[in-house]
Amino acid sequence: METQQIRKENDNSLEELYEYISSASNDGFQYINFQNGYSIISPKWKQLFEINDEENRYEQIVAEKICNEDRQKFLDKMQIIESHQETSYEIEYRIHEGRTWISHTGTNRYDENGEIIEKFSFFRDISELKEKQLELEYMAYFDNETGVYNRNYFVKRLERAVGKIPNSYNKVQVLYLDIDNYNIINDSVGFVLGDELIIKFAKMLNEYVTHTLKVGRFNNDEFAIAFYDAENDDSALQLYKDIIKKLEKPIELSDGSKVYVSVSAGIASYPSGGKTAVDLIRCADIAMYNVKQHGKNGMFVFEENMLKKFMKNVKLEQKLKTAVDTLGFMLYYQPQYFSEKKELRGVEALIRWQLANGEYISPGEFIPMAEKNGCIVNIGTWVIKHALADYAVWRREYGYEGIISINISAIQLREKNFKDTLLHYVEINNLSPEHIEIEITESVLIEDFESTISILEELRNRGFKVSLDDFGTGYSSLSYLRDIPIDTLKIDKSFVDTILLDDSTSIITDAVITMVKKLGLETIAEGVETEEQFEYLKNMHCDNIQGFLLGKPMPGEKLIELIMEENKRKLERTRYV
Repeated sequence: METQQIRKENDNSLEELYEYISSASNDGFQYINFQNGYSIISPKWKQLFEINDEENRYEQIVAEKICNEDRQKFLDKMQIIESHQETSYEIEYRIHEGRTWISHTGTNRYDENGEIIEKFSFFRDISELKEKQLELEYMAYFDNETGVYNRNYFVKRLERAVGKIPNSYNKVQVLYLDIDNYNIINDSVGFVLGDELIIKFAKMLNEYVTHTLKVGRFNNDEFAIAFYDAENDDSALQLYKDIIKKLEKPIELSDGSKVYVSVSAGIASYPSGGKTAVDLIRCADIAMYNVKQHGKNGMFVFEENMLKKFMKNVKLEQKLKTAVDTLGFMLYYQPQYFSEKKELRGVEALIRWQLANGEYISPGEFIPMAEKNGCIVNIGTWVIKHALADYAVWRREYGYEGIISINISAIQLREKNFKDTLLHYVEINNLSPEHIEIEITESVLIEDFESTISILEELRNRGFKVSLDDFGTGYSSLSYLRDIPIDTLKIDKSFVDTILLDDSTSIITDAVITMVKKLGLETIAEGVETEEQFEYLKNMHCDNIQGFLLGKPMPGEKLIELIMEENKRKLERTRYV
């Protein structure tokens, strides 16, 4: 009797100790003894599972509280435990309709016959930990702004897909997309709305996602779509067409503005477009780059010759970066003549690039490359420095009185130190701005009209002349001629080439010349190659002529000879007056 009393007191003490420990713990606890029916359920467990003291269906409650997505996983685990395949276990699941994450660990004890004797279970709320874990996983796998795969995870998943060829997947393709003129769009609507545009574009792409089609973001406005198991060779092409169809409607932004978007795209397929994920993406990107080179808003399928061309451009770009320092550039000068008397009006400075092996690279090839990689600023400065130095020699030593025209790119014009650089070389060569013509193209005006106008007005106020080149080839608008501060308008060679063959071209050219003259501007016709073209333009009262008929681009030494010949003709004409 005394022994039973002592045992009872010990049990009470242990129970009090348990209650103290369990109240101080963040874990819920269950203990069930299947031999005597004794059980201990901690208050924290009841709190976690939101039950009252009257409920005693402890085993069933766990299963009932687990959300639908995780319940089967839990039941399968319990079945393994009950079959004695495991005695200790750990499982995670969500309860309260997914609001709370639980870490559930347990241990079962069995007798020699395999019958369960005791069950120990511990429950911990890991919601906060899981939230941080999921956030880290999201950051590791997804683009934070758009919610599509980030670049690293996209490549990783695509590599897995390529590895499953041909056992699981037959055709793997990549469609690479770039939003055309995004920088211009971003400048026009502002970066906040620009970001919104990207998000809405990504959301549209995300609607195509399936278990075998995934979207990834590779750059600010560049996305890739992977087809892990393309149905046929045209799967990527069909999706591209569907995207283009959707983009026929503008993307509406939160401020009510509507933006029309076009994309350039490239497609690469395994194995012709690459046998690894990285190669597939690179080749799709190269195909897209070729679209950019051909005017944007289109799609190319990767071909092997594109890679060869791309690698050639990469090598060329590397050489371009050092060309200024290694004196790989030279200047040629093309004369411009007054149409009435065929007297020299001035010259246009034209850059030429000759490689060490003697090969000449066309400006049409390396200038866009220089604008893309930023080299154009250094190249432009080099042109200003050497053209004005040559020009100063012609004036000082050969009595040259004409003007010099220098091409300025959009990037160069908006460079912070452009005006200071230009004025510096004007000053050290003791020149007057009135003799210098800054030549721009229509593309300069498109990107940031107001800023460009401000810069051009300041240059003209300082005395520089301003010429608008390639008129009629881009986004020509006669209305903006009244708003831009120019002195001269150059009629593009494409008009001159067909002026004798096409009545419409002739009518348009005549109207432009007439209107420009009424605005008080000079006109120069480029690319004049025949006497017939010259006479036709002269009769239209085009002020100046430039082209192979009267003078090809030539090095400085040859131009000096031309200047001296021109001086002789002037002197002879003076004698007869």
